[in-house]
Amino acid sequence: MKTEITDISFSAALTFELVTQHGLLTLGAPIFPSLQKEAVFRTDMNTSSVLLFIQCKLSERIVGTAASLNDDWGIPYYRFLIHPKNRNKRHELLLNLEDMNNLVYYVAPEFHTKSELYESLMQMALLTNSTFWSPKAIGSLSQAERNTISYKSDLYYGILEPGKRKIDGAIKGEMLLSMINGKFEANQSEIYDNERLAYLGDQMLDNYLKVMHTPKEQRLINDIRKSRNQIDPRDFLSLISIFLYDCFVYVIAR
Repeated sequence: MKTEITDISFSAALTFELVTQHGLLTLGAPIFPSLQKEAVFRTDMNTSSVLLFIQCKLSERIVGTAASLNDDWGIPYYRFLIHPKNRNKRHELLLNLEDMNNLVYYVAPEFHTKSELYESLMQMALLTNSTFWSPKAIGSLSQAERNTISYKSDLYYGILEPGKRKIDGAIKGEMLLSMINGKFEANQSEIYDNERLAYLGDQMLDNYLKVMHTPKEQRLINDIRKSRNQIDPRDFLSLISIFLYDCFVYVIAR
């Protein structure tokens, strides 16, 4: 069953909950107009912080008996497309971003209808009803085929197709907050002032060209670099994250 919701509705609702209920700050993520300016990260905070990059995915609810995993799991289950065929190099970008000591996740809802989204939003249960997947936990993808992850709300693993490879380490609901706390406990937080944010943007541009190194992509990166000293470093980093990495950025400060 195809999803009834959109990327922006899911990401905006999730952002609203992360900010209002769990104290995350936004950096280029979609927010409701009612959220106060205090929800936006300020670079003069001079406090240890952790960055969280999230790429939102929408899920289909698989119910047909001819489903590829019916014999393995039974139905129903959920499935989302990581990337279309021949675009799986974008997964490498997230692997590189995770290697840079950032929290990076794909996130997909455990629902697919507008009414379920609305109910989760009203009950502040978006986080509870979402599953997060680390690119490292997923590992390498098939470059010539569609790669999908199937999952169930009561299981802590998924199945990657093609190949039916088991993917362990699904992070459900408030387990995400535990992963964030672990960064602080391991002293892996940093102070993200303007200089640090701009430097991270530079690193992300360099890593992008290691994966996407056509002349067209080189011209694009050159154009983005020209804006580095003309816009706020927060905007510079969020532009790169959203436009090139398809991720929203959140900041957890303590």
